[in-house]
Amino acid sequence: MIGAVAIWSWTNTIVRVSQLHVLTFTLYRLWMGAAGLLLVLALTRRRLTWLQLRAAAPAGALLGVEVMFFFGALKFTSIVDVTVISSLQPALTLVVAGPLFGEIVGRREVAWTAVSVLGVALVAIGSSGTPAWSLGGDLLAAASLLAWTAYFVLSKRVRDTVATLEFMTAVTLVAAALATPFALLSGEPLGGIHALDVLLLTLFVLGGTGGHLLVAWAHPRIDVSVSSLLMLGQPLVSGVAGLVVLGQRIAPLEYVGGLVVVGAVAAILRQATRSSLGGRVAAAEAPPP
Repeated sequence: MIGAVAIWSWTNTIVRVSQLHVLTFTLYRLWMGAAGLLLVLALTRRRLTWLQLRAAAPAGALLGVEVMFFFGALKFTSIVDVTVISSLQPALTLVVAGPLFGEIVGRREVAWTAVSVLGVALVAIGSSGTPAWSLGGDLLAAASLLAWTAYFVLSKRVRDTVATLEFMTAVTLVAAALATPFALLSGEPLGGIHALDVLLLTLFVLGGTGGHLLVAWAHPRIDVSVSSLLMLGQPLVSGVAGLVVLGQRIAPLEYVGGLVVVGAVAAILRQATRSSLGGRVAAAEAPPP
């Protein structure tokens, strides 16, 4: 899990380093990822059916929107802002999507979510005076958060009927297809890519995929409460990566706001984990019918 956090935190800087425009970078990243997944399907002698593709299509559309917003945010604002705003996802999922899956959301979770939003506001205020900050970039990060949460909720439902590899292949293909017309109509130059940008794109795709593989490998070997808390380290590691690679300095108020967000979301995750564990223990101790 720590390896995945480190990889994602450092590869996020590639979007800012690359000379490619946002939609051009998005287009090539998604199609390269789709090609790699199709190759894995072929090598494992598995195939993607029309029914699987149709079932995963809505989630793929949401993923395409999320990727465009996320890359735009990384391009235009501080990497710390983007990752701190993104770290609200567990809290937002619990409060908004929890009831959809029959999970009870109490006042404590709602209160901690409000605290985490306050922390994001502090980060935005603290970074507003730095050269790397952009209000538009922060709004793109917020839009990316909403799209990612919707994708997370929808994918949870689809994954009940579609296997992991087929699901990821389908959503990546749909996301790439969705991003294509936006890139074509944007007027951004799609050709003449330099060798350095090809290398950066390759590193980004390998890093993103490698991080997901590490997380998938770690899931059976570590408690979800621990893995969720470790993922909250991404804003902190991203801050170091942004400083080293991009020279993005972190304002004192950004530190305070980031710690507030991480602490609040950690409290939500711990409470949710305890409630889930308590329910399983109670069910295990109940007398048989």
